[in-house]
Amino acid sequence: MPSDRHRTSAQCRARTCARREGPRRKWSKGVAICVLASFLFAGCGSATKSTASTAHSPASTAAASHSQPTATKAQTIDGYQAIDATVSTATGGTRSYIVFPPPSGAKQSPLVLVYHGALATAEGTVQETDFVQLAQKDGYVVAFLQGYGDTWNEGAGNTPAHAAGVNDVEFTSAVLSQIESRYSIDRTRVAAAGFSNGALLADLLGCQLAGKLTLIAPVAGPLPVSVSPTCRPARPISVLAFHGTADQSIPYGGGHFEGIGGGTTVLSAPESAARWAALDHCSHSRQSTESALATVLTTYSLCRQHVVVQLRSLQGAGHGWPSDVGVLVAEFLHQHPRAVAK
Repeated sequence: MPSDRHRTSAQCRARTCARREGPRRKWSKGVAICVLASFLFAGCGSATKSTASTAHSPASTAAASHSQPTATKAQTIDGYQAIDATVSTATGGTRSYIVFPPPSGAKQSPLVLVYHGALATAEGTVQETDFVQLAQKDGYVVAFLQGYGDTWNEGAGNTPAHAAGVNDVEFTSAVLSQIESRYSIDRTRVAAAGFSNGALLADLLGCQLAGKLTLIAPVAGPLPVSVSPTCRPARPISVLAFHGTADQSIPYGGGHFEGIGGGTTVLSAPESAARWAALDHCSHSRQSTESALATVLTTYSLCRQHVVVQLRSLQGAGHGWPSDVGVLVAEFLHQHPRAVAK
């Protein structure tokens, strides 16, 4: 998978590209030169061992996942109250995540799970994105999960997490169970958003955890060609995908890309959106343009259980989180909650 820490990106459209590491930046409207000082790792596959592992040695992959009561530690990140939490899993030992709780007394809070790119971190992603603001301003619970060796096993490559036999679907399920036991969660509004290597994991979660999620929001991570044929969501799931048309790490047009251990092959961004629309049995599509943001929207509707699939094609943007990604995910989640069975 391509490195999320490499090459300087070309021009990044306003409000579409943010640095992977360091403090979050707000971009003014218009085209800006977005200099990525570090190599960008899309991190979709690698046999290379990372020394920055944040989990213990994995256990047998045959054991079932489970969450256990664990100690937590409060801290402040980017000016917001945060809690360092851990959860035990069968295939990754003790795993960690950072959770930002809603204001005291909040009931039925939407939940957003956030997955960093390869060789990035949960804490760094807090500073790169605007997700954390949702907790205090909109009453969300927001959790930033930490990858094994700073990578994810998204079922398509050879990342350190894959090589170690870590099951990140299991990890996500354990985190969901733990958070739901500690906070009042609106289960009709649960989203998983990821960037690059984390976006490919979000795709996999859409395939395997649709029964627990309302929405996946992959940023710069179309469905891998090895995952797409076997993707069978338990129920329809909404998809809000983002991809820069000038992305040089994971190309908007799809195909094979290089990265840790050789990378993998993905569908193009439009093909990936169309695949999700087919899985959701959508019967209508349309295109529109947000001219001020130079964003082309491809929206699939009239889908089963009222889900919606939308691709936001960021014209001229490179490989990075959109600076307003949290706001857009929250708006989409508010507009398209999971249908409740009658």
